[in-house]
Amino acid sequence: MSGGSWWPFRGLAARVAGTLAIALMPIGAIAVYQAVQIGADEQRRVEAALLTSTAEAAAGEALAISAAGGAVATLAAHVAADGGAVDGCSEMFVNVVRATPQFSFAGYADADGILRCASADVGRDMTDGLLYPVINRDRQPVVMASGFGAISGTSVIVSAAPVRINGDYAGFVLVSVPHSRIFGIPGSSTLDANLDVLTFNAEGDVLSTGGDFGDVAEMVPVGRPLPSLVTNRQYSFSGHTASGEQRIFAVVPIIPGVVHALGSWPRPTLGWMRLSPILFPVLMLMVGLVVAMGAVNALVIRHIRHLRRNMTEFSTSRRIETLAPSGRLSQELAEIDEAWTDLANRLVQDEAELENMVHEKNVLLKEVHHRVKNNLQLIASIVNLKIRRASTPEARRTLKEVQMRVMSIASVHRALYSGPTSGQVAADELLNSVIASTISAGLTDDRLITINQSYAPVQLYPDQAVPLLLMASEAVTNALKYMGRLENGEATLEIALTAEGLNASGQNTAVLRIANTRGTPFLAPDQVSGSGLGRSLIAGFATQIGGTVVTDVSEDWYDFRLTFEADTFNPQSQDANLQDVDAEGSAPKPAG
Repeated sequence: MSGGSWWPFRGLAARVAGTLAIALMPIGAIAVYQAVQIGADEQRRVEAALLTSTAEAAAGEALAISAAGGAVATLAAHVAADGGAVDGCSEMFVNVVRATPQFSFAGYADADGILRCASADVGRDMTDGLLYPVINRDRQPVVMASGFGAISGTSVIVSAAPVRINGDYAGFVLVSVPHSRIFGIPGSSTLDANLDVLTFNAEGDVLSTGGDFGDVAEMVPVGRPLPSLVTNRQYSFSGHTASGEQRIFAVVPIIPGVVHALGSWPRPTLGWMRLSPILFPVLMLMVGLVVAMGAVNALVIRHIRHLRRNMTEFSTSRRIETLAPSGRLSQELAEIDEAWTDLANRLVQDEAELENMVHEKNVLLKEVHHRVKNNLQLIASIVNLKIRRASTPEARRTLKEVQMRVMSIASVHRALYSGPTSGQVAADELLNSVIASTISAGLTDDRLITINQSYAPVQLYPDQAVPLLLMASEAVTNALKYMGRLENGEATLEIALTAEGLNASGQNTAVLRIANTRGTPFLAPDQVSGSGLGRSLIAGFATQIGGTVVTDVSEDWYDFRLTFEADTFNPQSQDANLQDVDAEGSAPKPAG
């Protein structure tokens, strides 16, 4: 699986779906634009309906407050014309209240706040009420609400106007309209179940509500104080109440600049008329994508996956399978399947030819190693005949060493042609076989020694395995020749091949270690006097392997270590030049 295969649009079906989605995007954009326009029209319709409903719901308050305002203006003009309170002025106020059922009280208070003429409670001090401080300060017409009227004893709306005689402030006229009489007058309407309406004056004082005065906090918008809503035109806006409910608010002037009505109802949720322009293209897109992906899967993807399974099956079992009959495939897929089948057939034929060539090569290599082994055994037999005819012990010992080395080389070639392949060989198996033969040939006496062997699995090429095995055989031969017994009676030969892992250059390294005890020698000095041939062979083989030899000699042990790169293969032919070591035991540098 290639890198980045997690990317969702690498698949053919996903790419087709993405392309189709891009193609349908303009339709979706148009649908969204239409939905936005419809939503805006719906918002305007809702706001217009709220303005109308607010105006209708406040019609009672509007008529009552307008009537009260007209009455106080007329009464103020009469009082000013009479020059203030005169005898019988209360009769005028009584007649006004009797003629207008919505009014519960009407009267005139002088500048000191004392009722001089009224429909009731003449002489009452009005300075402690809510109205006197406001009108005495501003001396302008005012409309206020009182939860408990001092004279009527009920919740009222009070409309008042100043009285000026010859331009000087002489008091004010007031008219009270009980809330209980507002909604029963002609022109008032029943409140909608979801519509909340209240009226307020320019100072933001609530005059009336469609419900309880205690619910006013849930009827006004957060962050929009009532005085900021005062205007001479009607308008609407969106906001939320103190409880977080989203609502649409409408402001309708009853008396512009003096009394206004605030209506609200819940913000409408998205309806089908607003959703359908969006849902239709979305559903169309989804259906189109499903159909497109189904078609792509049926016509292309499932055949491609089948072809992939066929390739996987071929890679594991070399069995060639074709796709569906060509009549059921598109021309392009049929051509791909035909090309794949031809490629697989050619690959099977080429592999068969290659395997035949490899088999022939292995047979030839094994034959070469077999013939070399036979020739070496023939040489060993000739040397054996020479040993029998030797006249001196020294000659026989020298010829015996030569025969042992020849037999070691022969055992290496026997292991090479006996193995399953000549491409790479298992060094651990070869070492075990060759060293066992070397130990068997080297222990000609009855000495008792302990032999410890361990071989890690290491793969080598033949051009490296041959000198390694020969050097190991030579080193073991020398160890058997020069080993001795320690004072505690121990006589040990240790042989180990270990894999050390990767070195600094990234090559696999291995170490061959051969150690033997020294102490009291088994053989007499005249029988082990060497000519330096063993050291020369070991130094030459180490050079040919490309390894490094380190020896550690102590009073009790002789430790030989060879470190080499276990996977090095140089196809160039090399001359195995074996040179004599110098008198100090160091190997000379190889020529070239």
